[in-house]
Amino acid sequence: MVEETREELEAQLEVLLEKVFKVGAEEYYKRGFKRRVGYGNRPAIVHIDMANAWTREGHPFTCRGVDGLIDAIQQVNTAARAKGVPIFYTTNVYEITDSSVPNDMGLWHSKIPVESLPADSYWAQIDDRIAPEGNDIVLEKRRASAFPGTDLQLFLAANHIDTLIITGCTAAGCVRHTAEDALAYGYRPILVKEAIGDRVPGVVQWNLFDIDSKFGDVEPLADVLNYLNTMPPFGETVPKPSPDRQIEVDFDAKNTVPVDA
Repeated sequence: MVEETREELEAQLEVLLEKVFKVGAEEYYKRGFKRRVGYGNRPAIVHIDMANAWTREGHPFTCRGVDGLIDAIQQVNTAARAKGVPIFYTTNVYEITDSSVPNDMGLWHSKIPVESLPADSYWAQIDDRIAPEGNDIVLEKRRASAFPGTDLQLFLAANHIDTLIITGCTAAGCVRHTAEDALAYGYRPILVKEAIGDRVPGVVQWNLFDIDSKFGDVEPLADVLNYLNTMPPFGETVPKPSPDRQIEVDFDAKNTVPVDA
């Protein structure tokens, strides 16, 4: 028996996932999932953990297919800067990486090698192919989401942001948790499909399907660029008050008895 190559296995997985997602999407639509939060009027960009530890070879956190992500993020940045849209970057770093003494890693080091992310290292720096410019803001975080322990919420609220366009790594971790928190805080999470990465085959596709079903809108790069290119200058925008009303499911939670009751 000839052992299948990694590329062949990935191709098979992609075909299988497409079939599963098609059936899953139909089921979700019937149940009232996969609604759209839509774009607001006053966006900000947040690039999650596009630091060298995730984008360059040779680190435990290195992700796959990063060159495609870099190209997509460059295009997003160009469009955003042309309109004056705020741009944020995050990098996951730690001041004390010795687990034998009191440190800022929590128990995360018991699961993943966060001790390889010292704050003052090359690996913690944003990839210079998408280097921050001008008024861009870099936030250092110690948790998965970009919100807890950082000033992201402060900046978004002070600037009356209503839409958070999200890119970066990883789909299963920090990107996902940032999208979940963004929705919980009242922002419209828009994830750029071609600008989300991870390490293991199938993880990006599965998480983007699930996020798009429950926590935000996953949109193609072309759609996000069109939104940015056609919006007025950021200084002329005002927040959109609330998402468009969605079609609600016909379900009486108070009077419906479970089938197996």
